[in-house]
Amino acid sequence: MRDRYQKEQDLPLAERWLENYLLTRKQADSRQLLHTTRLTDLIYQGFAAQQPINRFSSDRNTPDMESLAKDLFTALYSPILRRKDEDSVKLKERMLSKPLFEKIVGSGYFNELKGLCEDKELPSYDAVSAFCNVLVRDFPAIDTPELRYLDVIEQLTMQAKKAIQAIYDSRNSQKPASAKKLLFLYNRADRKLSQIECLTAKIQKAAVRWAEALEPVIDTALRAALHEAFKTHTIMEAWGSSNEEMRNIPMNQTLLNYVKNSKQLQEIARLLGRYRELIADKRKNSYSYGRGEKYDLTTGNDITNCLSSELALLGMAETEILFMRRYEQKRLMQYRKRTAVVKGRGDMIVLIDESGSTRSVAGWAKALALALLDIASRDGRKFAMVHFASADRIRTDLFEPGHYTPEDVMKAAEQFFGGGTNFEAPLKEALRLMENGYENADITIITDGECSLSEIFTEEFHKKTAACKATVTGILLDKGGTCGKSLEPFCDKIYHSSDLTEDEIALDILNSKVS
Repeated sequence: MRDRYQKEQDLPLAERWLENYLLTRKQADSRQLLHTTRLTDLIYQGFAAQQPINRFSSDRNTPDMESLAKDLFTALYSPILRRKDEDSVKLKERMLSKPLFEKIVGSGYFNELKGLCEDKELPSYDAVSAFCNVLVRDFPAIDTPELRYLDVIEQLTMQAKKAIQAIYDSRNSQKPASAKKLLFLYNRADRKLSQIECLTAKIQKAAVRWAEALEPVIDTALRAALHEAFKTHTIMEAWGSSNEEMRNIPMNQTLLNYVKNSKQLQEIARLLGRYRELIADKRKNSYSYGRGEKYDLTTGNDITNCLSSELALLGMAETEILFMRRYEQKRLMQYRKRTAVVKGRGDMIVLIDESGSTRSVAGWAKALALALLDIASRDGRKFAMVHFASADRIRTDLFEPGHYTPEDVMKAAEQFFGGGTNFEAPLKEALRLMENGYENADITIITDGECSLSEIFTEEFHKKTAACKATVTGILLDKGGTCGKSLEPFCDKIYHSSDLTEDEIALDILNSKVS
């Protein structure tokens, strides 16, 4: 390579070149590809201290997992992705992490994953942890010779810095270096920087091919992340406290660990999440109050009701961070709106058969019961879950609006007797509840068995339910059988699992119960 500066007369040109380079050069000191906030950093650090991210045993030709994990957490948790200027990012992260990260956010799985994780701490970190575990485990050995230039560039960078430092030392010295010496230093710095630029271009092209070769393992890792995020999101939505918003607190971690070790609670959570969506859609379509009447100001992170003065913060980069901080902390000023309050119909009583033969559908029965509990709670109705099997095995869990905890619900969900079937005892319990304040009772009985009931009891039950204006819905789990005739005299309507699927039964019942 021919030296650019050869004569003493070229020194002023060399000085201007160096000054221009130093003025326009950005300090590449960041390992992160995305801008983040102090709050997001603290949330991530809290997780990482408890559950460190899986890393590669060797960092040669592999991305730095710590920085990649932070960027992925930020991308999933934060509402907006704000990329840093490339020149401010360290070389290795720019060459390896960036193309890998772009493959991640460009994947068809990413938007679905972000929908589960945005503004939710636990699903975000569980997704990141699952992604990193699979990426490290399945990372292929890809022969990319150009990546070895990363070490060469590091050496060239040090040599260029030494040459530039020598130039400034010479300028400040009482005995300035000769023109020949300065020309040598300028040309040396120029050569090193040119070599760095050339090698960087080669690495960038190779990194694109390298990232493309990683697409299969990226997709596998994203599927694992999606599975884990969905599991965590479903568990927290079903069993967590809505006030805690899936935050990384000891109570939620204990809850997660407990439910993840219970297949029954996970199955209930999965079904319950789907049924809650049905309820929400039904409520949305059942009535409309327009936009609601604005009557007060409050704080939160509902952008649809946000004041225009708060949204204006997004107009400038300097104030965008302030908006994001207020959004994360739920401190955006927004309108409070007055909406109609829906009065419920009758208190609910659900009788669940827990004989041994119902074990295979126990999760579905509990999920339906808990979906009905949600409806009762929303409408201010009392709710009772009556567990029964043989005549001497019966238990009642009462849920008064605002007077029960997620732990109470979880205990009721885990309850299972086993044994035979006798539904005279639970029907008597339903009568007792009606006599003790359960008004206009809406009774649902779920069973798969036969039970011999006396005519006297049948007549008494009809009289009392009629007097109390109660209705009885039966769900007969008779798929593959002909049982259930003894239930018919007690029910106003009976669903048969031999005629409808469990989901079809649940959909019809939930639609009929939502006010």
